[in-house]
Amino acid sequence: MPEVSLKLFFSYSHKDETLRDELANHLSTLRRQGVISSWHDRKILPGEEWDHQINDI
Repeated sequence: MPEVSLKLFFSYSHKDETLRDELANHLSTLRRQGVISSWHDRKILPGEEWDHQINDI
């Protein structure tokens, strides 16, 4: 397992969410191996300040 994982940010249109999910499925092996980690705006929970969540990435 690598020492540092690559952080992957998904930038997409919400109408293409199914394509983002498909890409995430293709990358799941790398995520499980710890090679990458990923983030997208759907991980923002209700009530959280979205601008801080995005800027902290």
